[in-house]
Amino acid sequence: MPVPHQQWQRGHAVDPHYRGDRYWVTDWKARHLYAPPRDHRWLYVNGDYVLVAIASGVIVNILTGY
Repeated sequence: MPVPHQQWQRGHAVDPHYRGDRYWVTDWKARHLYAPPRDHRWLYVNGDYVLVAIASGVIVNILTGY
């Protein structure tokens, strides 16, 4: 099984596999995350929260083991 958190880097694009609705965090407030900026979304993958730009998948912020 891949360990994405070791591969997350700001400015790099998330693999398309992780950009699907399965990983999309819609209840960010309940998870004590800040509101994603316009045209961004939080993803939750293997215990990590990753904030990405929707159109490009580029990583803006990473919260590992949050």
